[in-house]
Formats: sequence, C-alpha cells, structure tokens
Amino acid sequence: MTPAELETQARARYNADGDPHFTSLELRSAMYQAELELALEASVIEATTTVSSTTNTQTVTFPTNCIGIRRIEYDGQKLNPASVDDDPKNSTTEVYGTPAEYSIWNDTIYLYPTPQDSQSVKIFYYKAPDQLTASSTVMSVPARYHTDILDMVLSVMYAKDQNTNMSSYHRNLWESNLNKIKRSRRKEKRGDQFQVVAEYGTDRSTGGYRY
Repeated sequence: MTPAELETQARARYNADGDPHFTSLELRSAMYQAELELALEASVIEATTTVSSTTNTQTVTFPTNCIGIRRIEYDGQKLNPASVDDDPKNSTTEVYGTPAEYSIWNDTIYLYPTPQDSQSVKIFYYKAPDQLTASSTVMSVPARYHTDILDMVLSVMYAKDQNTNMSSYHRNLWESNLNKIKRSRRKEKRGDQFQVVAEYGTDRSTGGYRY
C-alpha cells in the first residue's frame, strides 16, 4: 500500500475527502512516525547487505539506517559476537587470520582476527524506514502492518481538530496494534533458523547489546 492509498483510507474514515485542512505532507509524517516506532520497537524491517572485507583492515562499513544487527557471515560462515576479553575495539595487538568474531562500536563493525584477505561479509540487520518523500513512495514496513498504521494517522487528524478524546482513542488503538505486533515478532524470532546472537541495542542511548 502506498502513502496515497493509506491517506485515502484515513480521509474516508474521518469523512475528510479532499479536505485541505489535512495536507498529504502531515499525514505522511504521521505514517513515517508509525513506521519508525514499528522499526525501533518491533524490528519489523529486515534487510541484508554484502560488502567486501579489506586485506589487513579490521573494520567493515556499518549498513545505512541500521538499528540492529542480527547476524554477520564472513565468507559464508557465521561470526560470533566478541566476548569482552576479546573485544576487537580494545585490542592493542593486531592479529591476522580468518575472522570468527565481530564487535560494534560507533557504528563501525570490527572483525577479529583482522582479515588477512578480501572476502564477502554478509550482514543481516534491522533498519529504520526510509522517508516518505512522496505519496507514491513504497512504504518500508511489510504490507501486513499497513492497516495498523491507520490508527496513528487518525490520532494525528483528531489531535489537529483538538478532539482529544478521539485522538486518545485512536492512539490507544495504535499502541494496542504495536504491542500485538511486538508479541508476534517475538514468536517469529524464536522460530528463526538462525542461531540467536547478540543484537546491537536499538536504543542508541544504551550504547550496548541486547541479548
């Protein structure tokens, strides 16, 4: 569903078809806020990227808009999160070889040991949504969550009209939708074929890992 299609549904629910009081820009802003909450709290936007390591270079570029790492593979082999004792960012002696572990610091991935040659590094990660710059922009969250976003948009519309009761009503519905999705995502992760590894905290303020 595009932002334009979601906007049409929201306007129909609000009985505001063609009403210039609500601009497409502000409605897309509410949609993006909902997508962002879904991404940060439920990790619903999954992505993969493959880069190449550089010979005798320990670091690998962090994926754009990444908010959490699920898995990293080096030349097809899964890497383990580095222990505190072996944390590459604290290493003072360069060790070269085939990486078996990784660590993250300041949006940079560190491989340990340092790669002795160039190989593919595949990163499975959770990402933040792309900005909804136009009504035709493809939304980042999976389509199965699009109708849940309607309540966030309706909450913003009622708030603009200073209808606090209805705004709170739809905000509460949105929070209920979000919690339902979070529970569903936890079940999906338990059934994943990947071995569970430490995930980089989605809350950047913690500066740590989530296990």
